[in-house]
Amino acid sequence: MRTLVLIDGQNLFHLARSAWAPDPPDPASPYSWPSFDILKIAQAVTAAHPDRHLVETRFYTGVPTAKASAHWHHFWSRKLRHAKNQGIYTFAGRISVGRQEKGVDVALAVDLVQATYQQRFDVAIIVSQDTDFGPAVRLCKQIAQAQGRTLRFECAFPRPPGPKAPRGVPGTIWVPITQATYDACRDNIDYRRP
Repeated sequence: MRTLVLIDGQNLFHLARSAWAPDPPDPASPYSWPSFDILKIAQAVTAAHPDRHLVETRFYTGVPTAKASAHWHHFWSRKLRHAKNQGIYTFAGRISVGRQEKGVDVALAVDLVQATYQQRFDVAIIVSQDTDFGPAVRLCKQIAQAQGRTLRFECAFPRPPGPKAPRGVPGTIWVPITQATYDACRDNIDYRRP
């Protein structure tokens, strides 16, 4: 089954930090910064089912201006450049003065709808827990039904230990990313260093 993976980078980072970062915070912890390898995450969530093969990886994140935060601007610029060299589509939205991402969720949702319309996948995995993607998934299911196709939609996200079950994207099957899986998907490059 052709699998499309769309990764909401900031959501993945913040969920992993919330789930596994030490308290009090430790800057040396791999959960204190986006230490994940984009392609490894996409491959890991795809490989959960042996009948799937990854056909496309798309990554979305907000990037602050160099003036607002030189450190994070350079970090994300280097990480996105590396991802593009691996054949990953990347989208860099902006970060507002209030530290809110702008354009990221809309870009991911529009790309998901377009990929559905163009029949580019059989399974779509959204790596995010953001419930705002629910309407896009609902529209994609309507498009697929009009095309006479049945698609599978999942959302994968870090799940903290404990009995409380976190909510995922409405209309998708919720798939936890375990700490062991996340740790196995670390990036060997530390983009925090120049």
